[in-house]
Amino acid sequence: MVRNTIGLRQRLARLQGSTVELDLRPYDAALAAIHALGPDLRAASEADLEARGRALVEEARRGVALEDLQVRGYALAREWARRLLGLTPYDVQIVAALALVRDSVVEMQTGEGKTLAAVLPAYLHALTGRGVHVLTFNDYLARRDAEWMGPVYRRLGLTVRWIENASSPAERRAAYQADVTYLTAKEAGFDFLRDQLAREPGEVVHRPFHVAIVDEADSLLVDEARVPLVIAGAVERAGGDAARLASVVAGLTPGTHFDTDEYARNVELTEAGFEHVEHALGCGHLQSEENLTLLSELNCALHARVLLRRDVDYIVRGGRIQLVEESTGRVVPDRHWPDGLQAALEAKESLARRSDGRILGSITLQHFLGSYPRLCGMTGTAQEAAEEIARFYKRTVVVVPTHRPMIREDHDDVVFMDRAAKEDAVVQEIRRVHATGRPILVGTLTIEESERLGARLEDARVPSVVLNAKNDAAEARIVAQAGTYRAVTIATNMAGRGTDIKLGGADEADRERVVRLGGLYVIGTNRHESRRTDRQLRGRAGRQGDPGDSRFFVSLEDDLAVRYGLRRLIPARYLPDDDLGTAALEHPAVRTEVARAQRIIEGQDFEIRQTLWRYAWPVEEQRRSLQERRQRLLMGDDAPDVWCEEGAAYEGLVAAVGEEAVRRAERQVTLAEIDRAWSDHLSFVAELREGIHLERLGGGDPLARFRVQISEAFRRMEGEIDDLVRAALAAMAVRGGALDLGGVDLKGPSATWTYLVNDDPFRDQLGMQLTGPGKTTFAMAAAALYMPLLIALGVVDRWLKKRPVRPS
Repeated sequence: MVRNTIGLRQRLARLQGSTVELDLRPYDAALAAIHALGPDLRAASEADLEARGRALVEEARRGVALEDLQVRGYALAREWARRLLGLTPYDVQIVAALALVRDSVVEMQTGEGKTLAAVLPAYLHALTGRGVHVLTFNDYLARRDAEWMGPVYRRLGLTVRWIENASSPAERRAAYQADVTYLTAKEAGFDFLRDQLAREPGEVVHRPFHVAIVDEADSLLVDEARVPLVIAGAVERAGGDAARLASVVAGLTPGTHFDTDEYARNVELTEAGFEHVEHALGCGHLQSEENLTLLSELNCALHARVLLRRDVDYIVRGGRIQLVEESTGRVVPDRHWPDGLQAALEAKESLARRSDGRILGSITLQHFLGSYPRLCGMTGTAQEAAEEIARFYKRTVVVVPTHRPMIREDHDDVVFMDRAAKEDAVVQEIRRVHATGRPILVGTLTIEESERLGARLEDARVPSVVLNAKNDAAEARIVAQAGTYRAVTIATNMAGRGTDIKLGGADEADRERVVRLGGLYVIGTNRHESRRTDRQLRGRAGRQGDPGDSRFFVSLEDDLAVRYGLRRLIPARYLPDDDLGTAALEHPAVRTEVARAQRIIEGQDFEIRQTLWRYAWPVEEQRRSLQERRQRLLMGDDAPDVWCEEGAAYEGLVAAVGEEAVRRAERQVTLAEIDRAWSDHLSFVAELREGIHLERLGGGDPLARFRVQISEAFRRMEGEIDDLVRAALAAMAVRGGALDLGGVDLKGPSATWTYLVNDDPFRDQLGMQLTGPGKTTFAMAAAALYMPLLIALGVVDRWLKKRPVRPS
């Protein structure tokens, strides 16, 4: 039987209402029953096993409860995995699978076989024929896992497919019809948004949602929950002079013409900077009403120059800006910053400007995943996020122990005063360990840092392989060799999740030699904002009882330390004299402050996500209401009912072309007007949200006011849709015995893409002052909702408030 070690602290936490489940005794009976079927299944022929699989499918589709099929189904899937893959699920994997089918989030350590464990609940749920989505961390894993586990599903009588970014609409539609579909949550989410823009039933790729099994669940359910999936459509390019502004901004001097805040998250012009820019542009006072647009574009240009760093926040590849996702270190295809900022960045890099966009639809990952009737997940780091998972998803975290005891040694941080001393120490540590032949994985925070470290190792004659967003196509091959003898692999967060590094390399040829050397040595060059990200990096070593070590090298000049003022929090007596600045800070109080900063940041992020939820939820309710109407109309479940009230005009068209043709035309017009109205509503919501925090100045409740105003706007929008549909009737013409819709604009966007909506690229300092620590951070949520297009309005507002108007 599978057991966790439960200490006094854990027992007390459970009495206090902890949502972490450590007691695995409830799974004993089912586990024993599955084992009891093992000998009979091992003796059965393949034909007999296939017949048993068909029988389970028939029972499930007759309505037999899945809990009554679970033991037989799991035992059968376990036997096919043994025969086809040479992998027999361990007891810990079966317990994890039993917890998943109860809609829990399961914590399993790296290398413990989450991919195989997911097959059992996916198979059981798919027996009903309603489809299961296994949401992986990236496209590579979606394809790998579908191909790897595919033989098991097929011998169980089920179909399996995968979806990746390059999949065509036809391939996506076919994949969603399979019993089990592997894909990323973002691919599923953007397909969902595109379905909501479909004009014909045949354009829809999804079928009704049933079950989602989320891999790396803490990343999707927590870290990325506040990031909306936004789909935008191309529109005519707006005016502006981004190239000229980029040139002007490039001539500004730091400290003279502009300053940044202590966290380097905001940049603002000084008085001298305003005068310099006004002279260069010959525009008069920048804060005057006629220059508002220019001021917005200038601020975007300044932000692009000072705060967005090439090879950190983005790369330039193939003549295009490609954004790097901080949590994964990977390039995100077809993703933009808000339009003004995107244009400024393209001008900064002297690239051709892409089309502007108009938001067509948006949904947060949190609300998208909540659309599944059944939701469960797996990750190596769930306990720290258990409270949040319980609050937002009503799910319990079930901790499953490792199959073999964990023997990896996680060492204390080595902390330095400055970054240069830290990097020197990292290089020396790598040289020392590499000399023994032991493989090393170095986790860096940015592309820039990974390449700098790689260059220094090359100078030190230590061969290394650098893995970052610039060579992401080679990720699988590089990671597969990271455990080989004498390997040194430098990686951004790309190697932090979804990978399994085997000692001795992919074929484990040198496994014993590497084991004798102590296994994989993981070095982190920065602490991350989330302790879970650090744990994921440590988890690259010590898989399935392997030896390993992990250690973080940290400096008080790292981004995390500078942003949260760690140096000021450490008593002076623990800091070295100036002439000893290259030595490590050994006192435990220093490491304690680093850990405390992470806990504070996690608390702040939790507050941001709560605020986002409060603002996003009423908009999501409106989206659902409108989309239900749209979906019924699209699928023919409801007939259009506006034109029929128009008497003679309607009757004349029916007499000319027939009632079905008129209904079909009205359906197309109504769908187009719904889409336009919703896009306009999202723009209104965004504009409202930009200034809603000012309600506090009058003692009001910003959230309550926000909800009232968007409710009133939504009611107006619903009426306006009918008015516009009614007005379109007058534009209908009959030519050649058929309706001519040429007088009505039914065109959809010529292209669509996804937007990056960051926490707040322009943090509103006034909003932060109004809300204050521990209060609702409206300003931070403001840029995380649905609006990338009008964010510049808030920037202008901020600049006008900060700078006094000079007399003429």
